[in-house]
Amino acid sequence: MKYLYTAPDCPKCEILKKKYRSEGISFVERDADRIKQPEDEIDQEALVQASMQNMELPVEVNA
Repeated sequence: MKYLYTAPDCPKCEILKKKYRSEGISFVERDADRIKQPEDEIDQEALVQASMQNMELPVEVNA
């Protein structure tokens, strides 16, 4: 399962979501604010990914 951490008005997030939808790729969208206070292991992995991306969105986690 793919998880995408996105924010409102994020052009890169919208482009990636549109691409996945057009390619039929399933994903779960999560609010990027969850990265700041992780609620589960997926959020914790998103925090690691975000830090490797200099906190740029979108953040993608495969679980």
